[in-house]
Amino acid sequence: MKIMVVDDEKLFTEFLIENLKEIGFIDIASAGSGAEALRIIASDPDPFDCFLLDIKMPEMDGIQLCSKIRELPDYRVAPIIMITSADARTHMQDAFDVGATDYLAKPIEIMELRIRIQVAMLLVEMLRSEAESRSALRTLLKTSPDSSEFSLAMRVTFSQIPSMRDYFQLENRLLRLGEGIYPMTLLSIEINGLQKLATRLDQNEFLSIIHSVSRILGKTLPLRGTTLSYVGYGKFICLVVIRNQIVPNLLQARIRDSFAAFIARNKLIDCAELQLNVSALSQKRMLTAEDAIGLSRRYIGVLGTTKDMDLPRIFRKQDRLFGTLK
Repeated sequence: MKIMVVDDEKLFTEFLIENLKEIGFIDIASAGSGAEALRIIASDPDPFDCFLLDIKMPEMDGIQLCSKIRELPDYRVAPIIMITSADARTHMQDAFDVGATDYLAKPIEIMELRIRIQVAMLLVEMLRSEAESRSALRTLLKTSPDSSEFSLAMRVTFSQIPSMRDYFQLENRLLRLGEGIYPMTLLSIEINGLQKLATRLDQNEFLSIIHSVSRILGKTLPLRGTTLSYVGYGKFICLVVIRNQIVPNLLQARIRDSFAAFIARNKLIDCAELQLNVSALSQKRMLTAEDAIGLSRRYIGVLGTTKDMDLPRIFRKQDRLFGTLK
């Protein structure tokens, strides 16, 4: 794993690099400012796998740097772990809003650092697997449009849609909220009729529909506080962590109109054959992270991949993202 550490405190950077090397990571670059980090990223031909960014830095802080990294095509979904002091934790929601994956609190404990890096490694492997799947799918679409290898269960994430993340990243965002009750809206968006219709569509047409719905949702939902995930089988999960409530009926009317216009322009099918249904998974305005994850999983049933996959157990206190890490 190739890691970049960005912190304006030289002694802390050296401490962090030393500890990373002690737990087995040797391919590490460092920068003392956001501007220097961006220069290194631009000049290095091999992309970094993970970033550790200090939040409080002069000129360009870690949140601004995180946002700029996310704008780069190679880093739309790379793990970005924020390093925060106690007085900077209030800024973590801003960091998550611009694409941060996780955070480490100062003073850093070695065990906590190990766990966070292990989680980042899992995300890197997941993202690589997803990239390989997309590459294989593109090849499949070019060489054999009618191949039976295409699966309705396949998850898809479109990096050009800012609010779209893989489902595991949605869960990670919830878990990073920590203990307590938070104002949030949790929605299911389902393309009814898609599974029945899929036998009449080739893969390009099928993915065009998924992309169109994703793009419509990305433009219709609030930009701030939204995480959108496509989980296979024509199903989306949408998490909006803001105080203002999202009214499902109004959202449904807006996206249905946009979707009908897309269908009419592309003349793929009759508009009546597909319907977009939006439902709130809970009528409560305040939820815990565990409640939200439980509601999402009950709706999904199984997580879409190239094969159906049971979702991993979530632990409440420690090592909660993908189960116990050893």
